Parts: sequence; C-alpha cells; structure tokens
Amino acid sequence: MTETKSLIWDETFPSLLLKGEGTVAFLHGQTTADVFAQKQLEKHFLSCWLSTKGSLKALLEIRISNNIAEIVIISGEIKSIIDGFESVIFPADKVKLEVVKPIRRIQKINNYESWKESIPFWIGTDDLIDDHISYCTKATKEELEIWKIRQGIPRFDREINGEANPYELGLGDIIELDKGCYLGQEAIARFFRSKSLKYQLRCWEAYGQPDDFDIGKTLLSTNQDNELKKKVGFITSSIEMNENFLYGLALIRNNYIDKDICYSEKYESITLKKPISFTLPF
Repeated sequence: MTETKSLIWDETFPSLLLKGEGTVAFLHGQTTADVFAQKQLEKHFLSCWLSTKGSLKALLEIRISNNIAEIVIISGEIKSIIDGFESVIFPADKVKLEVVKPIRRIQKINNYESWKESIPFWIGTDDLIDDHISYCTKATKEELEIWKIRQGIPRFDREINGEANPYELGLGDIIELDKGCYLGQEAIARFFRSKSLKYQLRCWEAYGQPDDFDIGKTLLSTNQDNELKKKVGFITSSIEMNENFLYGLALIRNNYIDKDICYSEKYESITLKKPISFTLPF
C-alpha cells in the first residue's frame, strides 16, 4: 500500500525583529500573550495585536531568544504594525525595531484538528528545507485556501476588518486574561465579563452564482416573502470550489449562531458550520 504523504502549509510571511533588553516587556504590553511566561517555554507562540477598542489588527507568531523577538505576521498589515510599534517605543523601553527579510514557514495540516496545535517550522537556510518537508506534499493554492477557511484563520481586510474582536474570530485561546495591562486590555476585559458578542465567525457553503456570494453580501434569516427577514450576518471570504459550489467565512450575529441554515440576498440556502479552530474562553 502506498503511504499518503501529509500536506503542509508552506508560505512566506513578512517579518519584524525586536532587539534590546526591553524586548520582552515591550511585547508583553503590546500583545495578548503572556510573553514573560512564553519566553521560558522557548518555543513559537501566537498572539494578537489589538486596537485600543479591542478589535483585532494582526495575528502574530513570535519566537524569543535572549533579548531578541522574531515576529512573523500571519495576518495583518506590516506597515500598520511598524507604525503602531514605533509610535510607542521610547528610549526608556530599550528596544529597537527592525524590518527583516520575509520568513518561510511550514506546518503540517489536516481537517480534524486546530492549526494552533501543530508545531510550525521557520526555514532560515536552504540546507534545512529537505529535512522538514521531504516526507510531505505542499498544499496547492486552492487546497490551502479551502483549509484556511475550514480552520477559520482570519485574514487582513476580510475577517480582520477593523471591527471584529478576537473572541468573535475564535481566538479566545490565545488571549491571556491574567497577564496585566496591554493594548486593548480594557475592551477585552469588558467582552469577557459580559459574555456577550455581537458576531461569531462561521464557515458557510452554498450552491449558486459567485456574484451572489461576494464579500460583504448580507445573509438573511429566511427565504419566505411573507415572513420578517432579519439580517443575520455578512460574508467575509468566498471561494468557488467547483462549478456553482462556493465556500467561505461569514460573521454571524451571536443570537443566530445556533442555526445551521441561512439565506443569501437571492434566497439561496446557505449551510453554516463552526470553524475547526474556533474557540471561546467562556
């Protein structure tokens, strides 16, 4: 029997470097991770960078060694992060920000466990590549796009839209509530105390014309003209998998997330599912 090779996520991401004896303290105050605790574990870890109102601005993967932090931008705009960090770095922080060359990142993927649970590898030199991926098959662009949607990985200018907070996007497991002050912490604390969200991220699939499922399209509660139609959410990502079969992500109003079906503006039936990696802390 021929053994099927594992699929890998093989992608190159923009990267930043923070250097100096104040690096850990600075990142601790700028992101949702307990960076002091993560430093002791000496491994890659995920963290969110937020606005002051608690909306997600970037999803970061970080590795710390001594007084250096390497930051891979999984989702987000590098210029916004640079501007945001530089605006709050002062001489007393004892930290310096550098833009470095993009980092190639590889990770085994599947459709039954969260991508957050799999160990990634950062490839810095060509002589390491074969050791990590010779036993794997690189996912095609389409396979990777579908996998990211199933996982619910938020992307800049789609799910990361300037409004959605990390809980709404299923990133509650990478927010450390007991770490003390950080950018956006007051808003996150309010969301957690209230246990109430406006939206939650969901995967959707439907048959229809691609134009009917464009990003930003409204989703409705019913397809019956004689019933009160409610707007239950909107599409944030969309891909055509086969002819007239589409797949994507949508932000669904919290009071409608227990429903499995909604409808497009042209009344096509849409099936909703929770993304594989979606988690809440409450």
